[in-house]
Amino acid sequence: MKVGIAISNYKSNQEVIDLVNRINDEEWPIEGIMIVDSEGDGKILENLSGNVSKNILYHNFDYNLGSAGNLSKRLVLSSKLDWDFVLALNHDALVEKSTFEQLILYMGLDNIGALYPLRYYHAKGFYDFSGTKEVGPWRSFGPSKKPDKALISHIWSSSNGALYNLKPVRSGIIPREEFWMGWEDYLYGLDLKKAGYQQYLVSNAVCDDNYEFEERKIGPIKIKMSAKPTWYHYYRTRNLWLISCYYHPSLKRILLVLVRTFIETFFICFGWEKTNRIEALKLQTLGFIHGIMNKSGKK
Repeated sequence: MKVGIAISNYKSNQEVIDLVNRINDEEWPIEGIMIVDSEGDGKILENLSGNVSKNILYHNFDYNLGSAGNLSKRLVLSSKLDWDFVLALNHDALVEKSTFEQLILYMGLDNIGALYPLRYYHAKGFYDFSGTKEVGPWRSFGPSKKPDKALISHIWSSSNGALYNLKPVRSGIIPREEFWMGWEDYLYGLDLKKAGYQQYLVSNAVCDDNYEFEERKIGPIKIKMSAKPTWYHYYRTRNLWLISCYYHPSLKRILLVLVRTFIETFFICFGWEKTNRIEALKLQTLGFIHGIMNKSGKK
């Protein structure tokens, strides 16, 4: 089977250049590398080392695709090549060659939609198993010890490091660009599941994830929580409500997202946001309103 790599970029030229050069120097077993850029200045190809032997394809869009749009474009453009699978990477790729080699061992399984690496969160001290369940009131969770089971059935995971089968894409199952930023990988996982495709977490494909967690104090309790820009509250809320009400509607999913929204409101009020609390609450409220009104896109 033929495998390629598709890398997203938004004003992170040097990171992408370093990543491509590393993949080339380490001789990853791939057909080629695609770079999908947003508002790029064209300098990535100019500054790659002269000895890059892999086939490099570069696509630049004159507007910001957002994470959802970039993933959608990468999969669609990859599906037009003769690749069977594509490894999706962000500019800050976590996946090493050894991780990739473990993922491709399972490409021959029946009806594979996606294979995901096993992420280890250093800041929290556990392996991420949150994709084994629906998105609900819990946050990332998992064991502190690597599981013995080789493959673990999954619903979804981050696209950064995911190995996607291009057969579903060619049949019209494509990440939704209108989500712009946030939960597009969860929605795509649900789309794959609905179409009957299998998704697995590959236990031996371990990667270290230095996700942005910060220790916050909520009353007398100290808790490590994600540290993202304030505007994330809008998309985090809106897109989950879009999924639960319109894209994959179910009463159970609506209830889970409702509980999650209340919990995140509590966290915003009592420790998540230190300096932009009112702004964060406004954005979360607007995200909820737009979600139940079926408004998507970049807002």
